[in-house]
Amino acid sequence: MRDFFLIGCYRCLLLQSDEREIQMKSKNAENTEELVRPILEAMGAYLVEVTIRGERGTKILEVFADTDTGISADELTQISRALSAELDRVDPIPGKYRLEVSSPGLGRPLKLPRQYLRNIGRHVAVTYMTKEGAATLEGIMDAATDISITVTDKKKASISIKHSEIIEACVVPSLK
Repeated sequence: MRDFFLIGCYRCLLLQSDEREIQMKSKNAENTEELVRPILEAMGAYLVEVTIRGERGTKILEVFADTDTGISADELTQISRALSAELDRVDPIPGKYRLEVSSPGLGRPLKLPRQYLRNIGRHVAVTYMTKEGAATLEGIMDAATDISITVTDKKKASISIKHSEIIEACVVPSLK
């Protein structure tokens, strides 16, 4: 019985440790966003997302940046250099980590209203909340505003979805 109790306590401590690690990563990502955002804006880009993944000693700081007209590899290189210099100066993340700067790419979910605007006319998959629960819709995004998007499905039905209801939305790659 005592062994069972000790194993249970150990698992509880591991869960608490994992939870603290997640909270610390989240706080570090928030602090890093505050540091990164003005640098990107000064360079004509905007911040899509900052993530920290990996374990102690192998952490990766991912910064996803874009512009309203798309972002080039050269622009990403310049941003990476500027961010690296500022991150070295301020050191907002304890321990060693590797910085990766990239565009969100086709496979990453759309996060910001301005990303939806850029993808009007494209095939999207949207998971969103309804009164009955989560629903998924695939179709062509016909319109996008700061408040909502409109998607026309295969049956030619247009559905308007508020950004606040969207759980996840991705551009569906097409092979033409």
